[in-house]
Amino acid sequence: AEESAAPIEVLTVDYDALYASHEPDEVVAQINGKDVCWDEYFYWLYYNCAQAENYIGTMANYGLAISWDDALEEGSDQSIAEYVVASTGEQIKQMHSIEEFAEENNIVLDEEALAAIEEQVQSTIASVCGEDATEEDFEEYLAQAYMTRELYDRMNRINTLYQQGYIQLYGETGELVSDETALQYLEDNGYLSANHILFMTIDSTTGDALDDETVAAQEAKAKELAAELQAITDPKELLDRFAELKEEYCEDTGKTTYPDGYTFTSGTMMSEFEDACNALEEYQVSDPVLSSYGYHVIIRLPLSPDSVVEYSSSGTPLTGRTLAANMEYGSRLDAQYEKAEFELIPGFSVNLKDYLK
Repeated sequence: AEESAAPIEVLTVDYDALYASHEPDEVVAQINGKDVCWDEYFYWLYYNCAQAENYIGTMANYGLAISWDDALEEGSDQSIAEYVVASTGEQIKQMHSIEEFAEENNIVLDEEALAAIEEQVQSTIASVCGEDATEEDFEEYLAQAYMTRELYDRMNRINTLYQQGYIQLYGETGELVSDETALQYLEDNGYLSANHILFMTIDSTTGDALDDETVAAQEAKAKELAAELQAITDPKELLDRFAELKEEYCEDTGKTTYPDGYTFTSGTMMSEFEDACNALEEYQVSDPVLSSYGYHVIIRLPLSPDSVVEYSSSGTPLTGRTLAANMEYGSRLDAQYEKAEFELIPGFSVNLKDYLK
């Protein structure tokens, strides 16, 4: 029988020894002139080290020997150990940037937000330490991850400031974004808007082609509806009639989710559908357009800031206003982050290899 390969040794960090190398309140870095003490710095260092250890251990399980000296990505001259230290500074910058952004933009936590934080904290304590747990129990629990209660509370506030910043500046779903800004976002990103009535030429269940007689009937009906709609010149009358006909005839399985049509970018719809939309003027109706699904009677629509553009992974509808708000908020936070200056105190450094075991 073949001998099994010797297990790969995985070196881990001696966190207790590393933490003991500095006093918790020792200033080890500054960000925009504000002190960063060892306890805050170490928590993020520990967090990133744990992620790296998990990666190295996972690779070992697959028979790949990865060391802390190896590069995280091919072609990089930064070792995993160096990446961990660099990432620690970046995460501290990110947290401080949210605080400073909130301060500069007058984002405040009202009584409701503070009460929600407290409710979540108490729920967390009960969940991880038990219903009868004390504050001391919870602090001991946090200490296992080298986190102080002060840092835990601060991170909760920062997370809530991040959420409240969006709400106070843009509304719950971006409703405070102006029509002009939302439409500009849609135009800048190449969105088109259209509705259609689909006459299918395939079986929706099996995908098999329908018989020639049925396909011919579908084409004839599509031509009939297209001609009727093309004869209507008043936009409101046209939209009302289009909606009636769509309700009666459209066989698109997505018509319930997108009753008002689709707002989309290039490459996300069938090429025949997209090409037809590009060839139409606003409120113009196409002749029947054949795709692999069937015949489409398409109406080009003006972009609307409140049209549903897509759905989030949780099923939340996202409009042009929402996406514009998301982009602008992210850009403003990124700008805040980019201007932050994080510097280690002269003489302070971390060499993880000195603490591997």
